[in-house]
Amino acid sequence: MSAPRRDRIGGLPPLALALAAQLVAAAPVFGAGLALAAAAGATIPLPGLLALQGAAAALLGMRFGLARWWAPIQLLLPAAVAAGLWLPVPAWVYLATFLGLLLVFWNSAGDRVPLYLTNRRTWAELARLLPEKGSFGFIDLGSGLGGTLANLARRRPDGRFTGIETAPVPYAISKLRLSGLSNASLRWGDIWDEDLSRYDVVYCFLSPVPMPALYRKARAEMQPGTLFVSNSFAVPESPADSLVTVDDRRRTRLHIWRM
Repeated sequence: MSAPRRDRIGGLPPLALALAAQLVAAAPVFGAGLALAAAAGATIPLPGLLALQGAAAALLGMRFGLARWWAPIQLLLPAAVAAGLWLPVPAWVYLATFLGLLLVFWNSAGDRVPLYLTNRRTWAELARLLPEKGSFGFIDLGSGLGGTLANLARRRPDGRFTGIETAPVPYAISKLRLSGLSNASLRWGDIWDEDLSRYDVVYCFLSPVPMPALYRKARAEMQPGTLFVSNSFAVPESPADSLVTVDDRRRTRLHIWRM
């Protein structure tokens, strides 16, 4: 998975950009369908038009700056909406689906921070960045499903590992996942309220949007010699002190700053 780009249109949230892409795609697709029917008497079946709209919206979404994981959603959305209008689906199904997605991707709509998960090979690289001896503090800002914390806490029982998460479903899953680990804890809270001076390693896997402000916060609060690590996302005009390329499918890059 490659890094998503900063939203390009007026700082709009991803959901608004996705809807805009659908609207922009629908006009020429259905307009061309009507023009073809009028000029040649040929009609494109509705499923074909919906597929074309979804494909055009997926391409436009990436052009607008949406992350690539939006592409399959954009591709399937027109057909899903049409099916919902014509098939006898109970109204509560839509509400339940919407609430379920909201509880999982809570941070995507407002903060433009999708749910990215750190893989096992990246866990191993992070473990190599931890201090070799003595008690130390590690925090995962936006800890998702808690996999990073659980793995590192088991590897290094001498460390204290903290996560912060605000999406309800990932938070609940993480709580269960970390329940048997005495050196790992999870808090519901805002990463901007966290005092980073208490940690030797600060890790995040967020998006390009918050990185400049988060880097400034790290610079202001973290102690000399500590590490600020960003998975995949750089800080414009503040190049990392070092880069680690993970030997995984997408060649994950860890941007590392020594404070």
